[in-house]
Amino acid sequence: MQRPPFLRITGLAPLLGVLLSACSGNPGESEAANAAPPTGHYEGAISYQGSELRTALDLREVRPGQLTATLSFPQLPGLEFEAATASYQAPQLRLEEAPGGIVVQAVREGDFLRGVLNWDSVRADFVWVRRGEVPAPGFRDTTLTVTVPGQPAQRLRLLLPDDTLPRHPALVLLASAADGSAAARRATHLARRGIAALLLPPAAADSGAVLPVAALAALRRQVAIDSGRVGYWGRGPAAPRVAEAAGQQPQPGFAVLEAVAAATRAEAAPYQVFSRQRIPVLAYYAGLDTTVQAAASARRLRPALGYRRGTQVQVLAGVTPDFRRPGRTGPDGQWQWPQPATEYWNGLVEWLKAR
Repeated sequence: MQRPPFLRITGLAPLLGVLLSACSGNPGESEAANAAPPTGHYEGAISYQGSELRTALDLREVRPGQLTATLSFPQLPGLEFEAATASYQAPQLRLEEAPGGIVVQAVREGDFLRGVLNWDSVRADFVWVRRGEVPAPGFRDTTLTVTVPGQPAQRLRLLLPDDTLPRHPALVLLASAADGSAAARRATHLARRGIAALLLPPAAADSGAVLPVAALAALRRQVAIDSGRVGYWGRGPAAPRVAEAAGQQPQPGFAVLEAVAAATRAEAAPYQVFSRQRIPVLAYYAGLDTTVQAAASARRLRPALGYRRGTQVQVLAGVTPDFRRPGRTGPDGQWQWPQPATEYWNGLVEWLKAR
């Protein structure tokens, strides 16, 4: 397959020449163009220690002054993400994956974005060029209204796969404030691969099981959803709420848990509901996650969940909490970019489709 013609510029003089030519013309027209958000599809590469990584950035203006941004790495599927924050104040663009995650700072120069990407300890320079309009995302970004007695109606974000299947398995994702971006990243990843995803607001993780249960019931009634294949997802502090909701009707078809604190008998006890209700569970721990005692929690969680067919508890060694393998310098001295933990991303999709 022929490699797309990504822009490569070395040295300061060629870069300035290209940028100045892109900005030439009537100064008033240039300023007006730069004031508008730089929406579109951008391509290029980031470079660090002589190692390049192809990138693609999609910028959309969903309403006046509000941008959404999706950054992907064609060589590393599974690392794409929707930025938690995206702001533009001409000519400066700033994108942030999540607190502590990837940060992009760029200056717009006509059809070019020039700047720096910070990724853990890596500071990578880039020049990206606009190649046209933003392509279709691979899913439909819609809303689902959920009502709970005595509370205002909630309009929740629902991602529906944009494919030809009449009905889809689905997840209700319940996340704490700290894990909201992780839930959104999983939702877009799954929606592009045939699994619908409904995102609950972070406040739901602290307010009991009422909204999750109502959301599950409302999702099952949608014509595009397979009502018998709808489950919950919860991570860290939100996991006990998933267990609480699983004990109520309608009962979920399955559950996905991440970073569950279950190192003591008391911590593991709430998850026995999955064994009693015969609900299959996929539980993941990241070996480099310091917020939870992964090995000890996994040992206690397994018997609490029961040994029902389909239930799995996995500890992925050498993986960060966002299920990436950290970047490093290889034996040959060449920089190796962070890699997605494919056993997580592929395993999650395969397990959900098998339910």
